Amino acid sequence: MEKKFSTIISNLFHVFNKLTSFLAILASVSIFVIVIWQIIGRLIGHPAPWTEELTRFVFIWMIFLGIGIGFRKAESARVTVFMNVLPKFIQKLSVWIYSIATILFFLFMVIYGVQFIFQQMATNEMSSVVMIPMWIIGLSVPSAGVIGILNVIQSLLYDRELI
Repeated sequence: MEKKFSTIISNLFHVFNKLTSFLAILASVSIFVIVIWQIIGRLIGHPAPWTEELTRFVFIWMIFLGIGIGFRKAESARVTVFMNVLPKFIQKLSVWIYSIATILFFLFMVIYGVQFIFQQMATNEMSSVVMIPMWIIGLSVPSAGVIGILNVIQSLLYDRELI
């Protein structure tokens, strides 16, 4: 039973990783296409005013996706030089301090990101050119928090030696 549960969790993380990687690739390709559209529009004398705003919004989503994805295999910024000279018990304790502090930070992003989204919905905030609801852009913050939490848990389960 435990082996089957472990396989299910592993498969869920695999699907989750594929989805978040796909979204990051989609954001990168979208920025490329939008910027090329903007360049061509300027060259032919008909610049599209929506390209700058849409590029900014997709870039925001791409950055927040990257923040969460960066914790997939403990690839986040950290200082390991000092950790290698400390006693083994402190090194083992540091894994948990790092993990708990990171999860708390991502939880902070989720809580305040959701509050931010509700504020944007309550005020019916819209973008100035593309006229999309700004809560769609604000959704990137709690999404990054959830992705980050799941990726820290994944690192703890499968790549603890990397942390």
